[in-house]
Amino acid sequence: MDILPFLTGFLASGHAAELILVLVLCELAFLSLRYFRGRGAPPRYWLSPLLAGAFLVIALRLAQSNAPAELLGVVLAAAGVAHLGGYASRWRG
Repeated sequence: MDILPFLTGFLASGHAAELILVLVLCELAFLSLRYFRGRGAPPRYWLSPLLAGAFLVIALRLAQSNAPAELLGVVLAAAGVAHLGGYASRWRG
Protein backbone atom coordinates (compact mmCIF):
# COMPACT_ATOMS: atom_id res chain seq x y z
CA MET A 1 0.00 0.00 0.00
CA ASP A 2 1.41 3.36 -1.03
CA ILE A 3 0.65 5.92 1.66
CA LEU A 4 2.03 8.96 -0.17
CA PRO A 5 -1.09 9.60 -2.30
CA PHE A 6 -3.26 9.32 0.81
CA LEU A 7 -1.13 11.78 2.76
CA THR A 8 -0.93 14.19 -0.15
CA GLY A 9 -4.70 14.13 -0.54
CA PHE A 10 -5.24 14.47 3.20
CA LEU A 11 -3.01 17.53 3.41
CA ALA A 12 -4.35 19.16 0.24
CA SER A 13 -7.99 18.63 1.22
CA GLY A 14 -7.69 20.73 4.35
CA HIS A 15 -8.57 17.86 6.65
CA ALA A 16 -5.14 18.03 8.29
CA ALA A 17 -5.77 21.66 9.27
CA GLU A 18 -9.18 20.69 10.60
CA LEU A 19 -7.64 17.89 12.66
CA ILE A 20 -5.05 20.28 14.10
CA LEU A 21 -7.82 22.73 14.99
CA VAL A 22 -9.70 19.99 16.83
CA LEU A 23 -6.53 19.18 18.77
CA VAL A 24 -6.08 22.86 19.68
CA LEU A 25 -9.68 22.96 20.93
CA CYS A 26 -9.03 19.81 23.00
CA GLU A 27 -5.97 21.49 24.49
CA LEU A 28 -8.06 24.56 25.32
CA ALA A 29 -10.63 22.36 27.07
CA PHE A 30 -7.95 20.45 28.97
CA LEU A 31 -6.11 23.57 30.14
CA SER A 32 -9.36 25.29 31.11
CA LEU A 33 -10.51 22.26 33.09
CA ARG A 34 -7.20 22.08 34.96
CA TYR A 35 -7.37 25.79 35.77
CA PHE A 36 -10.95 25.69 37.00
CA ARG A 37 -10.12 22.70 39.19
CA GLY A 38 -7.32 24.72 40.79
CA ARG A 39 -4.42 22.66 39.45
CA GLY A 40 -3.41 24.49 36.29
CA ALA A 41 -1.74 27.69 35.22
CA PRO A 42 -3.93 30.74 34.78
CA PRO A 43 -5.11 31.55 31.24
CA ARG A 44 -2.78 34.55 30.94
CA TYR A 45 0.08 32.06 30.53
CA TRP A 46 -1.42 29.91 27.79
CA LEU A 47 -4.42 31.59 26.18
CA SER A 48 -2.68 33.98 23.78
CA PRO A 49 -0.34 31.40 22.18
CA LEU A 50 -3.22 28.97 21.94
CA LEU A 51 -5.43 31.54 20.21
CA ALA A 52 -2.60 32.62 17.92
CA GLY A 53 -2.04 29.03 16.86
CA ALA A 54 -5.75 28.46 16.32
CA PHE A 55 -6.05 31.56 14.16
CA LEU A 56 -3.04 30.49 12.09
CA VAL A 57 -4.57 27.06 11.49
CA ILE A 58 -7.87 28.70 10.55
CA ALA A 59 -5.97 30.95 8.12
CA LEU A 60 -4.33 27.88 6.58
CA ARG A 61 -7.71 26.22 6.15
CA LEU A 62 -9.20 29.35 4.62
CA ALA A 63 -6.31 29.61 2.20
CA GLN A 64 -6.80 26.00 1.18
CA SER A 65 -10.46 26.65 0.45
CA ASN A 66 -9.78 29.79 -1.63
CA ALA A 67 -11.53 32.08 0.85
CA PRO A 68 -11.59 35.82 0.09
CA ALA A 69 -8.31 37.58 0.78
CA GLU A 70 -10.04 40.04 3.11
CA LEU A 71 -11.23 37.24 5.38
CA LEU A 72 -7.78 35.67 5.37
CA GLY A 73 -6.30 39.06 6.30
CA VAL A 74 -8.69 39.47 9.21
CA VAL A 75 -7.83 36.04 10.58
CA LEU A 76 -4.09 36.66 10.19
CA ALA A 77 -4.49 40.02 11.93
CA ALA A 78 -6.30 38.27 14.80
CA ALA A 79 -3.36 35.86 15.07
CA GLY A 80 -1.00 38.83 15.23
CA VAL A 81 -3.06 40.50 17.96
CA ALA A 82 -3.04 37.25 19.93
CA HIS A 83 0.76 37.09 19.60
CA LEU A 84 1.05 40.69 20.79
CA GLY A 85 -1.18 39.86 23.74
CA GLY A 86 1.25 37.12 24.70
CA TYR A 87 4.17 39.51 24.54
CA ALA A 88 2.32 42.03 26.68
CA SER A 89 1.58 39.43 29.35
CA ARG A 90 5.23 38.33 29.44
CA TRP A 91 6.45 41.94 29.76
CA ARG A 92 4.14 42.56 32.69
CA GLY A 93 5.31 39.40 34.38
